[in-house]
Amino acid sequence: MPHRFAGVTAQVRTLVVGMVLLVAVAGLAGLVGVAVAIATVSRLADEVLPASDANHAVLQRMTDAETGLRGWVATDDDAFLQPYQAARRALPAERRTLRRYAADHPGLRAAVARQDRAVSDWFQRYAEPRLRDPAGPGNVSHQRLLFGKSRFDQVRSANAEVEDRLNADLNDARLDTFQQLPWVVAVLVLVAFLGGVASLVARRVANRISEPLVDMERTVDRLAAGETDARAAVGGPREVRRVGEALNNFADQNARLLDLEREAVTRLKALDRAKTDFVSNVSHELRTPLTSIAGYVELFEDGFINEITPQQRAMLQVVSRNVERLRNLIEDLLSLSQVEAQAFRTSFDVLDLNHLVSDTAHDLGPSAAQRRVTLTQVLPPRPMVMRGDASQLSRALLNLLSNAVKFSHEGGEVTVRVRQVGPDGYVEVSDRGIGIPADDMSSLATRFFRASNAVDAEIGGTGLGLRIVNAVLDNHNGRLEMESVEGEGTTARMVLPLAADTVPEAVRRAAQD
Repeated sequence: MPHRFAGVTAQVRTLVVGMVLLVAVAGLAGLVGVAVAIATVSRLADEVLPASDANHAVLQRMTDAETGLRGWVATDDDAFLQPYQAARRALPAERRTLRRYAADHPGLRAAVARQDRAVSDWFQRYAEPRLRDPAGPGNVSHQRLLFGKSRFDQVRSANAEVEDRLNADLNDARLDTFQQLPWVVAVLVLVAFLGGVASLVARRVANRISEPLVDMERTVDRLAAGETDARAAVGGPREVRRVGEALNNFADQNARLLDLEREAVTRLKALDRAKTDFVSNVSHELRTPLTSIAGYVELFEDGFINEITPQQRAMLQVVSRNVERLRNLIEDLLSLSQVEAQAFRTSFDVLDLNHLVSDTAHDLGPSAAQRRVTLTQVLPPRPMVMRGDASQLSRALLNLLSNAVKFSHEGGEVTVRVRQVGPDGYVEVSDRGIGIPADDMSSLATRFFRASNAVDAEIGGTGLGLRIVNAVLDNHNGRLEMESVEGEGTTARMVLPLAADTVPEAVRRAAQD
């Protein structure tokens, strides 16, 4: 079945060829009209008007010369001869301009020749002879004045005849210009008409291409907004239709993938709940036998203290250590399960980070003293109030402090500092212990992950401590920041939002801006 629309390339090619032809025709017609108009105007501007100006100049020069000569004759003042002499110098150029124009116009040639003769006759028969005679009031001859006037009248008559001829040529040129005007107007109308036709054709082709594209853009926006049932109308040229079909196919596939993703997420959530329940149940089930084992080991050590050998005592201590290790693992798993299930959200209360840090550091004091590690607290003078679960935050801080003490060298120092930065409270735990390798930093707070240098040094741990800290901070809209250099030490930073009513107004505004 033939396509309703040709392809975009074919349509654009047809449009371009058509517009080129239209422009060529319009341009050719315009060139013809403009050429004719330019020729007429050029004749008017380059020939007739300069000749007319030259004829006016000839009469003006002759008038200046006649007036100057008459003034000199009457007064014998040489100043009156300056216009005469200026006219004598300028007249040859003006007369040559007239003769050049008259050479191509036979009807004007005789009149220009008569004017040349009249001008020459006035100078030769009257002006030059009179200049050779004395001047002044006593030397004025009325007869000679009348003779000069008659010669000058002939100049005026010849100039008027030339002017009439030039005016006739000027009127003919203007008439030709006006006669060409309809042709020029017709050419302009034709160009405008062809331009309008080209514009309509171009607009039609553009609409065929743009309308489906605009609909596709809207469809993409709707899909991005979550409307999975949005589909584009398929239309327009072949290439555009194929893009529309591809977009709809993509939307169909995306909808199917979203359904599969939702189903997978639902299953994963169910599996995660089952896993959490399983870990919680197993942990609870293990607590009782571990408590019994620890109790019996303690009773055995106390009851037979004088009857067991050193080797047997060492074996009992191994059992005690491993029971304690399993107990810590179970406690961590239970805590992590509870935190990730967000079971403590309803117990949010107002608490002071300063008190939280002091209490937790005090609880860890014996362990630090056992390793001869100094615990230093740096607390601000005013309360750092926030809303949260004190027991969970204490557990998170205890994990950070325990890690700092555990990974410090004997006789080292651990510093816990509380400070405010904008609307947030910072609790920083710093040590100068073994640090964390740079390659391990990206894996911190992952379940059961332990730094490679800690594993090599055979330092105990479950690998769940930072994971618990991270989960607790997530549920308090906070975050954990870690900075460490291997061999130099580590700084763990808990960032927690303070209660709005405890943050100064200026700090709140700066944070909002």
